[in-house]
Amino acid sequence: MFHVIFYTGSPVEVLCTMHLIDIYKVDDLNMDYRVTIYFRQAWNDSRLSFLEQDIHSVVLNDPKHIWTPDLFFVQEKEGIHHSLIVPNSFIRINPDGEVLYSVKISMTLSCPMDLKKFPHDTQKCVFTAESYGRARDTMELSWDRRKYNQSITVNEHINLLPFEVKSVKESVRHSKFTFGEYDALEISIIFERKIGFFLTRLYIPFLLLVAISWISFWIPPKMIALRLSLLLVILYTMTNIASGISEYQPPTAYANGSNVWIAFCETMVFVAFLEFIAVHIVSRNKEKLKKRLHKNDPEAQRVLDLDDKMNPVMSEATTSAVNMVASRLKCDVLISKRIDTACAVLFPILFVAFNLVYWLVYCTGH
Repeated sequence: MFHVIFYTGSPVEVLCTMHLIDIYKVDDLNMDYRVTIYFRQAWNDSRLSFLEQDIHSVVLNDPKHIWTPDLFFVQEKEGIHHSLIVPNSFIRINPDGEVLYSVKISMTLSCPMDLKKFPHDTQKCVFTAESYGRARDTMELSWDRRKYNQSITVNEHINLLPFEVKSVKESVRHSKFTFGEYDALEISIIFERKIGFFLTRLYIPFLLLVAISWISFWIPPKMIALRLSLLLVILYTMTNIASGISEYQPPTAYANGSNVWIAFCETMVFVAFLEFIAVHIVSRNKEKLKKRLHKNDPEAQRVLDLDDKMNPVMSEATTSAVNMVASRLKCDVLISKRIDTACAVLFPILFVAFNLVYWLVYCTGH
């Protein structure tokens, strides 16, 4: 059986309001979030007026008995109308024919997210309500501002982790399609990620570990076990922290803020490890040269240990050889010390410069 409806006259004006009850979860992995709202629609239907009756208003629990707007939410993935203990909806009809339709809805809404600045990101999620089959020439949508300054109200006690709701704004958008022009009510929610968790789990631990790695530059190269174990323990700890943080972020095809921070800090420690290998090689060459000198010319080795006191009975050739070898040994010692000293100054300066650039780019956007 078909119902044919003919539209004549001016379009029906539907005025909407919304109260945001709660936001349960913003899911980075699935790019969606779940909300519970009161959604109210008001319009005037002269056919339902009863001014001649001494009745204040009529309340209906079933919207099937009268005409209602065919609104739907475009970004909805799934949703429910609450019906515990009774259906959470009502229709109130005033004597002049004004109808108020209120319903409680929970929905999971999609929200494409840009995670390049994670975990310093701010996400803007927009969902729209529009008519499924009635164009502007039959039904006009707008926000109701007759009684209140704001068409959308928000529960002040929303406790959303790890985000904070910064603002909720409404607007009206007009869309043109080949089959007609439609009104759409837009709701924009700005989510700002809370950085406290990542400060204590990622940034402060990595900052301390990088600073501790600089201690290796002041450890003598001959203390191989101490210097090597320090850098290896730091690298292992960083790897564990990074793997734990990866559980709190979705996989992306691009590098985000946490990836840049982790990569740079681990690179600094790894370069410190390479610097230790270079200094160790220089120190090993010095030790090999000492052994070779002692094996070939014990007298020359004795002279090196006498702090520049030359043996007068030595020949001129032996004295020349000893001076040359002593100069080379001293040069090797100076090279290793200069490398450590230069790195002890250069690494902190480089890390401070990186922090200035990193926090400016990812926190201020400049």
